[in-house]
Amino acid sequence: MTEPPTKAADYAAGDLEEIAKRAEDYWATGFLVPPSSIDLYVVAIKALARERKR
Repeated sequence: MTEPPTKAADYAAGDLEEIAKRAEDYWATGFLVPPSSIDLYVVAIKALARERKR
């Protein structure tokens, strides 16, 4: 049996910031989410990272 996918709660703030940066860098390729949703995705991930830093 394989392990379940990692949950957002398992990521540290720095990990989330890196994911957001990669998403911004690769928005045109559809990395992680469709290009039309990338702005919202990046904002959400950055907000979660800020909350984790608190």
